Formats: sequence, C-alpha cells, structure tokens
Amino acid sequence: MADFGENPDQGKFWNEASGLSWVENDRLMSERLETISQLLLENLDLHPSSKILDIGCGGGTTTLALAKGAPPSVQITGLDISKPLLDLAAQKCAEHKNINFVLADAQAHRFAVQKLDTVISRFGVMFFENPVKAFQNIKSALRVAGRLRFVCWAPLEENEFFYAPLQAVLQHTDQPFIAPGRAPGPLAFSDAAYLRGLLEEAGFQQVEIAKTPTEVTTKDSPEEDAKLLMQIGFATRIMTAAEMGEAERAEVFRSMLAQSAARQKDGKISYGATVYIVTAHA
Repeated sequence: MADFGENPDQGKFWNEASGLSWVENDRLMSERLETISQLLLENLDLHPSSKILDIGCGGGTTTLALAKGAPPSVQITGLDISKPLLDLAAQKCAEHKNINFVLADAQAHRFAVQKLDTVISRFGVMFFENPVKAFQNIKSALRVAGRLRFVCWAPLEENEFFYAPLQAVLQHTDQPFIAPGRAPGPLAFSDAAYLRGLLEEAGFQQVEIAKTPTEVTTKDSPEEDAKLLMQIGFATRIMTAAEMGEAERAEVFRSMLAQSAARQKDGKISYGATVYIVTAHA
C-alpha cells in the first residue's frame, strides 16, 4: 500500500467510497471530459524514446489515449493515489506493454531524478496539501527543460457542470455553500495568478496559462445525466451536509432533470466549461 503520510485526507478520500464512486462512473466521466482530454494531449511532440508520467491518471483514460497516439516505444507511467482507480486503469491498459502504474502521492513519491521528458495531468494536480512542495518534487523528476503540461478548472461560475447542479440543490435547502478557496480540491487552482506563483516558486520556467473555453458533453439521456449529477461534485456534498431525506433528494433530482433536459439538443447535453491549459518547463 502506498504511503499517504503527507496527504492522509486525500488518500482516504480516493481509496474509500469516493474512489469507488469514480470507478463506477469512469465511463460516464470519460465521455464528458473527452474534449478536454484532447486539448491536454495536443502538441505533445513525443519521440520514440520519450518517457512520460500521467499524474492523477485515475481510471487510465488519458494514459490509454496517450499510448494510442504515441510511438509504441514510448515509456508511459500512470500515477495515482487511488488503488481502486489504478486497478481499473491496469485493466483498461492491459494490452499496452509500454504502460505501467504506480500507487503513490506525487507530493511525496521518490521519483528517479531527471528521467522524464514530459509530465501531464488532467485534473490531477489540484489536491496536494503542499502544492509548492509537490511541484518541486515533480520538477525533480523532469530532465533539464522537460515539460509539465496539465489542465485544471477555471473559477466555479465559469463551469456550468459544477455550477448548475449546485444551484439546483441550493433551491431546496438553507445549507450554505462555502466556496473552497485554495483548499485541496477541483477548484484549488482556479486563480491563475496564484497558480503561476506556485509554479514559479517551485522553480518552473516559461509558465504559460491559457484560459480556454470548452464544453462538457454527453449523449446520455437527461435522466442518466441527472442521476450522475446527484452523485458527484459540490452538489452532493451540500445534500450530505444538509442531511437531505429521500423526499428532498427527489425534489433536487427533478430540478436537475429539468436542467439536463433544457440543455439537450440534437441528442447531446452540453455544459459550458472553462479550463486552464498550463505548460511549464523544468
């Protein structure tokens, strides 16, 4: 078992109920984030001898996409703090012998020094207890001028996939929503200036943060979409904190269902999204 001594809360979160929930919903989330995954993997400029690390690889969707688009001699490692998700990733990528997986916390893991050409992450680097230390550790694994490229969420209000379900829940409770700020979580790096400062303090150079409008989309029915939204994100945390009963949750579901139906057009449900595509060099 990995040592989560520096991030015990995240280790527990991703290896217990929440990790299992993400395993259950992996296919649904992979579909919704496909466009964002493509943005992340653009222009990586891989070579036959490239060594690449996918941090917070989760169920292996980006790791697998990376392998499919790279020369077969490229060495790819997926790293995650969640054993349930890594087990899924290993199953998904079993046919690709150039992929291996590591169960570890990227903040504390002892990487081989200056061995990697590229480190990527899709929404996997916002959960560190000490982000500067984590990025310093990641930088130590990159060769001189090696590249870090990741995608993270812009502010909450610019991401309907988070914001719309949250508003649906808040219609049915007096439970306040307290913005998470810079605490470890999906929106920890939503302040671009703060993020730039972290990376530069960690020693990265040529930091570029491209604010990019995009979409989260699905071909699921409104009922299927609303069911997923009841299980993930800030909305479900509010329902739990408010100790909502079955009747109250049914009201929330109806509100989410109405939102999903209103967003459906030509067989596709779409949510506006804004992400930062971040590139930096060691």
